Amino acid sequence: MKKKILIGIVAVVVIAGIWFAFNQEKATQMIVDFGMAMTSSVKHRDAASEKAKFEMSADDFSKAFKDNAATANTTYINQAVLLEGSVSSVSGVTVTLNNIACNIDSSDLEKVKVLKQGDKVKIQGLVVGYNDLMEEIALAQCKIK
Repeated sequence: MKKKILIGIVAVVVIAGIWFAFNQEKATQMIVDFGMAMTSSVKHRDAASEKAKFEMSADDFSKAFKDNAATANTTYINQAVLLEGSVSSVSGVTVTLNNIACNIDSSDLEKVKVLKQGDKVKIQGLVVGYNDLMEEIALAQCKIK
């Protein structure tokens, strides 16, 4: 009896694995939809459309974290900021201004395609973290202004 149950479980796992392998995009979307359904009662923030709490140059923003990471974390984490600076690099959906990695919102991807190193930009986003070892600041929900 235990052997039949074990064989049944293995069969279900194998079938699910095969289905997932051939329908990966559909399966991924199902997982995302499930996650959204589970969190749909939570109001999602759109930091890029908020009025920025802080406006400054990317260099000054970066310097604040390098000078005193603890104070900068307390001041800026989870806040909408508008930064102005030169593009250091563009990789996929991430635009980097010196050591500030801005994850661009999907609605702004067309603007990212034309950016190149050295371009002056204004980017607004939500400060989500600082890696003091790499001295890198992460912003999410970013839009190019």
